[in-house]
Amino acid sequence: METGWIGRVLVSAKWADIDDKKEGWYHMDSGLFGEGSIRLDWTDVDGFPGLTPQLVLKGKLTAKGYGVGAVVQIVAEITAWDVVRSFAFLGATTPRSYVLNWVDIYSLVQRNPAPEDEKTHDVELKLPMPPSAIEGLEERRQGKDFSLTIDTTVLLVDGGEPKGPRTQSYYATHPTRSSQDRFPIDQHKWATVLERWERGVGIPVLVPLVALEPHADRADVIRHIKLARQKIDGADYLGSFTETRQALELLRKLSPATLPLPKDPKARDPLQRIHGVIDALHSLGSAPMHTDPPIKDFVPMRADAVALAAGTASVAQQVFAWLDR
Repeated sequence: METGWIGRVLVSAKWADIDDKKEGWYHMDSGLFGEGSIRLDWTDVDGFPGLTPQLVLKGKLTAKGYGVGAVVQIVAEITAWDVVRSFAFLGATTPRSYVLNWVDIYSLVQRNPAPEDEKTHDVELKLPMPPSAIEGLEERRQGKDFSLTIDTTVLLVDGGEPKGPRTQSYYATHPTRSSQDRFPIDQHKWATVLERWERGVGIPVLVPLVALEPHADRADVIRHIKLARQKIDGADYLGSFTETRQALELLRKLSPATLPLPKDPKARDPLQRIHGVIDALHSLGSAPMHTDPPIKDFVPMRADAVALAAGTASVAQQVFAWLDR
């Protein structure tokens, strides 16, 4: 058994035993907090889709002994562990508030109702997960199981209506406690979260923003790809082609492949084959500039601009990785 802080109260923490076994729960004994006691159990994780996907932490909050109107605010900082390069800080959740006690008229018609001052909440904390954060985590996870460290902070915003004489906890004090829990996540569970984020709909390609060294052309490649992406959003597909082609011209110079390329593709090593992809993308990007009969009427559509920019971003990532080996 080990001790830890939960809900701003020092409590004893252990894995649920036979009498309180719920798979996936990390069992925390309740402890005093302000005028009552609370217990918080993290039970599950899920994904919430949208323009900015969100990681959802799910839990159970049980409170006893608080006056009507007592309120707590809960927030958590999330860090991924058991990944490549030690850990990855994912960020802080949006704070959520929960009322610890209220007048519950429905309990009067229930069989064996809970004590009047005992209330339970389904807790959900949401952590924004932009594509860059998801890609960074996937790069470190490498398809393996991992775990989340949840640093939880609970703030007693209001103690509610006192049942007896007011104690010092009601006078300009807002008790705060924190806990740190480790929540394991296996591949199957995480695959469900990724599916909820609709990861199968598209493949985001993120090129790291590199410093001016070891070569200033790297920063120019990034700049041209960024402008190409912006021009797609502005429906300037020809302008996007121009920016991408300039990025490809720089990638040709940065490529560490041995030139000239063997005429037989089967005779090319991996770097030469990557260079061949750069040449093919450059040929496509140059099509609107030429008047040769096969392409004289070619006007790029959005799909053409997206394919060219995405392909260039992907091959840029390859070239940068080879240069950094």
